[in-house]
Amino acid sequence: MFFISVIVSLFYFICSIFISINWIIDIACYFGYFLAIFLVVFIALIPGFIFAFMLISLLWKKKEEKKCKEERDVTILVPMYNVKTCIKETIESIKKQKYCGNIYTILIDDGSTDGSLEFVKSLDLGSKTTLLELEHKGKACALNEALKHVKTDYTITVDADTVLHPLAVRNIMHQLVNSDKKTAATAGCLFVKNTKRNFITKLQEWDYSLGIFGVKLYQGNYQSTLVAQGAFSAYKTALLKQIGGWQNCEGEDIVLTWELLSQGYETNFAQNAIAFTEVPKTFKDLGKQRKRWARGMIEAFKRVKIVTSKKLKFKSRFLMCLNIFFPFIDLALLIFIPLGLILLLLGNPLLIGWLSLLVILLGMLLCFVIEIRRKSMLREINMKPERRSVLAFIFYILFYAFMLTPFCLIGYIAELINAKKEW
Repeated sequence: MFFISVIVSLFYFICSIFISINWIIDIACYFGYFLAIFLVVFIALIPGFIFAFMLISLLWKKKEEKKCKEERDVTILVPMYNVKTCIKETIESIKKQKYCGNIYTILIDDGSTDGSLEFVKSLDLGSKTTLLELEHKGKACALNEALKHVKTDYTITVDADTVLHPLAVRNIMHQLVNSDKKTAATAGCLFVKNTKRNFITKLQEWDYSLGIFGVKLYQGNYQSTLVAQGAFSAYKTALLKQIGGWQNCEGEDIVLTWELLSQGYETNFAQNAIAFTEVPKTFKDLGKQRKRWARGMIEAFKRVKIVTSKKLKFKSRFLMCLNIFFPFIDLALLIFIPLGLILLLLGNPLLIGWLSLLVILLGMLLCFVIEIRRKSMLREINMKPERRSVLAFIFYILFYAFMLTPFCLIGYIAELINAKKEW
């Protein structure tokens, strides 16, 4: 199915090139050929190829393998830093897991200054929970210290502001335990916990339920989920220790995932293993988050040798290489939208070509397919689909990517020039 998706997408890409020739010539009359080609390639051609590839990939639903009933013991690592207001809910969600195997929990306080440590000590943690007290050195250091104490064959990481669905541990462990021996990690499915807070969180609700969910869904079909996110993912402990755990960087989860893939291992996605995470409540904080994510992607390219690695599978290498285009797409988007709107206000629809409209149509169709798959998954675990803001959806489709583009570009550049990191 992978090669069918690639072939169909390449056919779309080649046809798009021929369709775009006259459009490029028209734009070049105003802005020159370099900018014309750059905008058309990274606004219409490359995004169209990626959307087509995702769409074909998602139309194929991977056959579910028969799962064994054994539920293996697992250790959950929860790094904490100034999380007094949310850590209790996270701990309670772990206690409520419907899982027959033993669940051991290690809480790692990374030098909190808001009283988180004292608050956690006042809670009834139970005999299967360990609390580690560390100096503030960052999330990666906290996780690596906790990893030394893990005695189970499987490890799960959960952020301190993340709440697990009662079936989350069972479903993510079933996916990992019953996968191929080469599978090193399974990413859980994250949705937004504080969605009703304001318009910014409502936008992110659509991003998590369409954008992030859809990307992991299609990558999981190829056993190459590129980010086993720290907020909720499961790993084989021996392989974590084999690669030395998490590297001390901003994108520690993406770097870890790419490192596992570069060693020839596979990663997948447990779409029915649901957790709810706290998302940024202000535009400023959202921008900081996306800048950090963008920087993490560049870190992964710098730290993991995807070109020279002989063990890296072709499917994983292909999906990683698609990320190379993201900085150029973001830059093209930053130029295209303001320029297109200005021209449109002047009565010139030059940049609103048929090809760009076709990409939007492909994106809408992709959202429709993802939403069908998501609702089907929710029904399987008896979860009622939540009502979401229609206005936020419209804004998400039209402006969300554009408004985050400057932060992403800053993140790319900051990592390329090795700017000082803010922990």
